[in-house]
Amino acid sequence: MDEARARQVVIAGAGVAGLTAALAFAGRGYTVTVLEQARQLEVVGAGLQLSPNATRILRRLGVLDRLRLSAIRPEAVVLKDAATLRELARVPLGQAGESRWG
Repeated sequence: MDEARARQVVIAGAGVAGLTAALAFAGRGYTVTVLEQARQLEVVGAGLQLSPNATRILRRLGVLDRLRLSAIRPEAVVLKDAATLRELARVPLGQAGESRWG
């Protein structure tokens, strides 16, 4: 296999994982082809929560700051009793979460 062909990658799916993989390979000099069954990429109305591990990867790929321009950062995850709505637990996010988890 010649060198140019060895540096080609095909990725199935243009979801979060597929596009992240494409950025990572392209950043290392690979020629990347992303295959997606949808005719076009569009907003589907679903929210997406990114874990600290994911945001660290996106930071390394150089896209996190641009994503933050359209992101909403929740201040906490709150668990409540369904019958009484009494708060059962609270996990701080926002700045507290970023300080703790990165």
